[in-house]
Amino acid sequence: MSAPGGGLIGSPAPRRKNRELLTGEGTYVADIRLEGQVYARVVRSPSAHARLLGVDTSEALRVGGVVAVITADDIDDIRIPIRLPFAESPEANAVLQAPLAADVVRYVGEPVAVVVADDPYVAEDAAELVSIDLDELEPVLDPANSTESSQPLVHESFGSNTIGRLAYRYGDIDAAFARADVVVRRRLRVHRLAAAPMETRGLAADYDPGSGVLTVWGGAKVKHFTRALLSRVLGLELTDVRVIEVEVGGGFGTRGEPYPEDILIPLLARRLERPVQWIEDRWEHMVATNHAREQEHDFELAAGADGRMLGFRVRGWCDHGAYVRTQGLLPVVLPMVHLPGPYEWPAFSMDLDAVLTNRTPVGTYRGPGMTEATFVRERMVDILAAELEMEPADLRRRNLIPAESMPFSFMPGPGSGAVMPIMYQGGDFVTAFDQMLDGAGYDRMRVEQRQARADGQHAGVGIAAYIEFAAVGPFEEVEVIGGAGNVVVRAGVGSLGQGVETALAQIAAELLDVPLSGVTVEFHDTAEVPQGFGSFASRSTVLAGNAIAAAVDEMKAKAAPLLGCGPGDVEFRDGTATAPGDRSVGLGDIGPTRGRFEKEGLTASFGGAVCSVSVNPADGRARVDRFALAHDVGRAVNPRLLRGQLAGAAAQGIGGALFEEVAYDEHGQPLSVTFADYMMPTAAELPDVEVTIIEHGSGSNPLGIKGGGEAGMVGSLGAVANGVADAVGDGAEVLTSSVSSARLWHALHRPRRA
Repeated sequence: MSAPGGGLIGSPAPRRKNRELLTGEGTYVADIRLEGQVYARVVRSPSAHARLLGVDTSEALRVGGVVAVITADDIDDIRIPIRLPFAESPEANAVLQAPLAADVVRYVGEPVAVVVADDPYVAEDAAELVSIDLDELEPVLDPANSTESSQPLVHESFGSNTIGRLAYRYGDIDAAFARADVVVRRRLRVHRLAAAPMETRGLAADYDPGSGVLTVWGGAKVKHFTRALLSRVLGLELTDVRVIEVEVGGGFGTRGEPYPEDILIPLLARRLERPVQWIEDRWEHMVATNHAREQEHDFELAAGADGRMLGFRVRGWCDHGAYVRTQGLLPVVLPMVHLPGPYEWPAFSMDLDAVLTNRTPVGTYRGPGMTEATFVRERMVDILAAELEMEPADLRRRNLIPAESMPFSFMPGPGSGAVMPIMYQGGDFVTAFDQMLDGAGYDRMRVEQRQARADGQHAGVGIAAYIEFAAVGPFEEVEVIGGAGNVVVRAGVGSLGQGVETALAQIAAELLDVPLSGVTVEFHDTAEVPQGFGSFASRSTVLAGNAIAAAVDEMKAKAAPLLGCGPGDVEFRDGTATAPGDRSVGLGDIGPTRGRFEKEGLTASFGGAVCSVSVNPADGRARVDRFALAHDVGRAVNPRLLRGQLAGAAAQGIGGALFEEVAYDEHGQPLSVTFADYMMPTAAELPDVEVTIIEHGSGSNPLGIKGGGEAGMVGSLGAVANGVADAVGDGAEVLTSSVSSARLWHALHRPRRA
């Protein structure tokens, strides 16, 4: 039996479920087999933009084993809603997606029909017999030019390809540029990426006509929102919808959001009164699951000759694809609040457009908005450093917000739209920045770079600093149930592979002074956990962990009258509640307690990345030889888990910079639909990622925790791009977040424009 829970917060306890998952004992949605189960296959648009003149299902219905085929004519007019109120707008709500296309298809992969059969291969064969009559229309493909009058409309009924315009003004930007000694201007592009988890999306649904209960397996990220959505669109009582979370082979922000299939499969299960399963194949994933990142920014940066950054102007276009999905306007909101970063700007002016194109809709992918903004800003800071002939690290340090200025805010000024203030509650950015450089061995990297260049190699060092806004509210609730030798914690968050069940168990074990092995964390079933807001934005441990602390306080309040003392006198020892005078009561005698933690705003934390890069100009191949990152997590509940999360996110970012890109041709046809086209790195192409954990406690919650699950991604595109630019020098200018060998070779071998 393990020792009681003292000191468990901060210990590197092994991640739960490792053995179960590594030995193949986990249950994923594709493993579910129910009596009478049938299988669905989605028929998808082959065109990026076309009028849908008709869908002929007759031949598919004649195939033996086919149970049903449905089109938009067979279902109600449903739109998949935005789940975050602050990411809504009337314009965004006007271009929400229906589960099945009617009248017009707007991207390759849009669902048009669903075939259901008693065998998955029969369903796939029959789906190919569904005939779609299309009248081709010109597609909109360039985000920056999508609003020009010559461009067609993605949604004719809406009347514009711009669905949101955000403006943010701070300080006197004209005066800042007027007194500048140096101004640098560039247009920078962030390329389109896909999360590409190991496990594609899937869903299983079963409707019991006797009880009227619909059970759905698969939606893990925001299962309570999914339950409420299904209740509304299917006309069921909330208590008659049950969403069960199974194991997830990678989430990364794209998995677990309600998509068209998350309505279609439960709808079919209810209509057919048979269990229905749908499993996405890789081609479907690459054309139907949310893409991410693609943006363009015209950026101007003004500075004094001494390196003091005076202000910036940015005009940007953020591609949302063909529809606004459940994340709403986050793909434009998040870059805006992250563009200023950790620097003490006297002034800035930001204008960002959310625009539509005839491509797969864009959503959140690990470090959304902040990764894009960090690339744009940090690339410009390096361009400024080169113009001033300054060491990039020194330029950054000179402009970081000092600790004595905390708390710090950029309050929106006249001319701003309806945007949230950018606020940093605390932190010591300068000290954290130096910790990052020391942990990376930055000075040694520069020495090794000079030695490599003396040997004729193209070697570079890249750096990026950033702010992560995380731990978004509004709340999380937990229930804590004590018993003889065990404690059960029921939480509304989900587990997407980040190990949250381990971290929450550590918090409960320490606060109640019980062995870690005696704590069970349950979060899988909405029937057992009636409320929850979900797992995203590095919020799970922060909010659910502090809800556990609130439940423990409530347990003290309930124990006090049993012990004849005040709540402040109650302590937990070896799984019992004790009071002065050797009085004690078992946790099971206290009864279940609930805890709720409510939180307004976002928690800001500092981080950064440093890497050394080598480039072979003969073939344009870049290699990241070393990569180090640092992040302020407030308080590390489990350093082992955090290091794994940070290093894994950095590896995704490095792969995104060097290899990965979702490409389209001039007709809107996707070119990256398999892993032969969408090149992902293997271990051979990735360096070991060195992680420095910084703990500068957060005052925004009792446990002092900040988010950390996404931060490793945030600085990766910017640091790698800066390293590559440093390596190639005057040979080519790096103005895109993709530094693939093909892009670099063309950049190095084409004449540079004036």
